[in-house]
Amino acid sequence: MRRITYGPPGTGKTERLLRKIEIFLRFGIEPEKIGYFTFSKNAAINGKERAAGKVNKPINRFPFFQTLHSFCFKQMGLDQSRVMQSKHYQELGNDLEIEIEGGYKQDQDHEGVFRSDNKYLQLIHKARALMMQPIEYYDRYESDDTEIKRNKLNIIFEGLNIYKKEKSMVDFDDMLERYVNGYFDKETNRKIEFVPPQFKVVFLDEAQDCSRIQWNLFNKIEEQSDYSVVTGDDDQGIYKWNGADVDTFINLEGKRKVLKQSHRVPKEPFKVANRIIKKVTNRVDKEYYPKEEDGSVKDCQSLHEINFTRGKWLVLATANYMLTDIGDVLDEMGLYWQRRNASPRVKNIYEIIQNWNKLRTGIPMHYNDCKKIFHKMNKNWDKDLFKAMAKDKFYDIDTLKNDYGLKTEADWQKALDELGNEDIRKIIKLTESGEDLSKNPRISISTIHGVKGNERENVVVHTELSGKAYEDYLENPDDTHRLFYVACTRTEKNLFIMEPKRRKAYDIESMG
Repeated sequence: MRRITYGPPGTGKTERLLRKIEIFLRFGIEPEKIGYFTFSKNAAINGKERAAGKVNKPINRFPFFQTLHSFCFKQMGLDQSRVMQSKHYQELGNDLEIEIEGGYKQDQDHEGVFRSDNKYLQLIHKARALMMQPIEYYDRYESDDTEIKRNKLNIIFEGLNIYKKEKSMVDFDDMLERYVNGYFDKETNRKIEFVPPQFKVVFLDEAQDCSRIQWNLFNKIEEQSDYSVVTGDDDQGIYKWNGADVDTFINLEGKRKVLKQSHRVPKEPFKVANRIIKKVTNRVDKEYYPKEEDGSVKDCQSLHEINFTRGKWLVLATANYMLTDIGDVLDEMGLYWQRRNASPRVKNIYEIIQNWNKLRTGIPMHYNDCKKIFHKMNKNWDKDLFKAMAKDKFYDIDTLKNDYGLKTEADWQKALDELGNEDIRKIIKLTESGEDLSKNPRISISTIHGVKGNERENVVVHTELSGKAYEDYLENPDDTHRLFYVACTRTEKNLFIMEPKRRKAYDIESMG
């Protein structure tokens, strides 16, 4: 039996899923008989910890709270050293005499996302996610792309396969393919096939992000289970560029339920978001409601028009290169900000300054903190003497001067002589404006793809599109509609729509 829950933004679909897990546990189903699969390592860990805490069982009793890639990795008994990493793709590039950056991104947000500037590798990954040969995918969908040559695509794909074979390595796509389809092992001269554990119940969260091969994997797991719960929101399916197959989720058979009450999105931003999503041609129609608060929607053409002095903020753009320009403007405005999930450079420098100030007042510092201070000094610390320091001890300033080559007790602006004038000006400006640099900034910037699942009081949506994204928007507007729907539904209170002058952009206000 399969139940499907559609959860529009802020309706608490993941929370509801976790409550269902708790119910099954209280009805006596053993934790080892529950499979909980999601795309986020953090979500899997959080689900495991919460479930264990609710029923007072040790966390190791929940072995199948995993991402789909982690499930395959462990079931196949793979070693991490056999999995392709960025360095291996770079080595492959050297062998093929082409430049390759990136690889499969393994982080706390979205495991198995392929990041590379190489268009050939991007195409290969997407084709495999859709269970197609790269040449077949190219002939069907990409043959008009003048930047990709058919012969070169074939050479790179073959080169990748040869490299993995010679190095006895696998990539993330291999894990899924081999677990679903099995594979021939030349060492044992037999086909290796995998049978999933027999679960009482399996859960799949964020199902709209599943690729075709991942759907086949989940179906294989589901066949060995008595009961399944699938949750997601097709309207938030924004990973098609990475091979996500939202259409399979839309057409999925089972008993359906729609969560109708958003606890995040206020009335006015909801109107904008609803106007956008109604333009999507292929979707599950859902009736859901905003929270009671009105909120606000404001148009602007520049960040300078926005008062950032209070509250928490998200500033969203469609591409990473746009974030650099946004960061420059925020710096110009004297604002303290960070890229989402990245420790801001200013905060790291400020920590070093504070530790230096503590040293000057007689407070001993651990070697690790001394090392950070050392890296911000050039003329003011003897490098050879520093190397003699023990890594497990604390040091006061007199010991550092007498024994380990420290040459100064000056204030931080003079002592930390590796700091650039720009960093110094920025820190002085921020501290004078009252910013607490010991805390995380109130302002985060991110691509829209990188922020799904997050929310803030105030959200700024930059509508500019790259040339390629604008072409894609004109050819297939549904994907772009979904992207900006996700962006507009991140707000808990106020939505700012920033439309650039004389640039190609997504026209939210023309949606009628």
